[in-house]
Amino acid sequence: MMPDAARHPLVRRCRRAAAALVIGAAAVALVADAAAAGLICTSRDSLMFGNRAVGSSTTAASTVTNCGDAPWSFRDVSIHPATGPAFQIASTCITGATLKPGAACTISVTFAPLVAGQTSGGFWLHNTTINADQLVTFYGRGVDTSSGSAALTFLPAVAAFPPQTVGVQSAPLTVVLRNGGPAALTPSAIILNGPSAYDFLGVSDTCQVGIPIAGGDSCSLALYFQPGATGDRRANLVIDAPELAALAILQVSGTGTAALPTVDVIEFHHAALDHYFISASAADIDALDSGRLPGWTRTGLTFKARATAVPGTSPVCRFYLPPPLDSHFYSASPAECAAVAAKWPQFVLEAPDVFQIALPATTSGACPVSTIPVYRLFNARADANHRYTTDPAVKAQMLARGYVAEGYGADATSMCAPQ
Repeated sequence: MMPDAARHPLVRRCRRAAAALVIGAAAVALVADAAAAGLICTSRDSLMFGNRAVGSSTTAASTVTNCGDAPWSFRDVSIHPATGPAFQIASTCITGATLKPGAACTISVTFAPLVAGQTSGGFWLHNTTINADQLVTFYGRGVDTSSGSAALTFLPAVAAFPPQTVGVQSAPLTVVLRNGGPAALTPSAIILNGPSAYDFLGVSDTCQVGIPIAGGDSCSLALYFQPGATGDRRANLVIDAPELAALAILQVSGTGTAALPTVDVIEFHHAALDHYFISASAADIDALDSGRLPGWTRTGLTFKARATAVPGTSPVCRFYLPPPLDSHFYSASPAECAAVAAKWPQFVLEAPDVFQIALPATTSGACPVSTIPVYRLFNARADANHRYTTDPAVKAQMLARGYVAEGYGADATSMCAPQ
């Protein structure tokens, strides 16, 4: 059984409304008031039926009482539209009926599973009290003779994501589902549920509802974490199959962290020199925008960087190349910064850390998750100048003009800017 109120099926990179019932049953808060007030109380907010054989039936009930000191009425009494067909509801609580203080009515729910697998339902009690929207929920799982003929294990045994910035999607975490057999196992549901279920999403790689997993074989899926708030975020990956004795549940967790501040790196162009310049410095930007250093205009292009060091970033050095070059050079590689200083001692190191940014993998040029490539283009002229851009179209234009791409990997990535 899964008593969690929020649940949704595994999705393909986009969040969809749950195919299974999404329900929530809050405990009734008894509010004291000096004036007379009608209050609704339920003896059971959730009816848990557990595993029941297909073809059998069992019944449970919840009593609804006016526990206040003034009468109230039912505005609407109805079955939640996503309630599974295995549930039949009989109720003496009816739309329009009034309950006097101390009076009660009953909701009787019969669970008669038609097929193997978990199902759920709900019964709305809209009323005129201050607790106007009450929902009694119910959960059950049908089992048949195949139940217990296979066993499922997860690898890893717990899906724990590293801390992730709120609103930013993580790298995938691969989860392997292994059928310990002996019988084949055919998933009937692959669901993410729990208190922070919508902070996690998944992609079914080889695990699919309705596709058997032979005894001893396995399949895989990828989970992603995109926290909606800071702090601990928790959910469950739930697998149901007729061959399982009980639901297979994998705990999924992660911590949401506050978004780190960024700065804008602004690009300027000097038409007469055909030189490009970038800066995140307010003083630089003001000097160029104001015309105190004439000839420079914004190109309209920018990229993000960090103002201070954070895990995963590297300081960006800036060298001034004196006349006749009259240009600047930037690098996020401490090794490259040291090599430039050693090879061209006439270059002036203006700052070792004008901003902070991530480095790509030195072999592949791949950028870390949640960052995008920054390309460095060299004009290959005697008046050496570089252009730095995140726009692949700009990179292609500069290459067509004879510029040379400098960086790591086949794509020549020099830095990685936060998204």
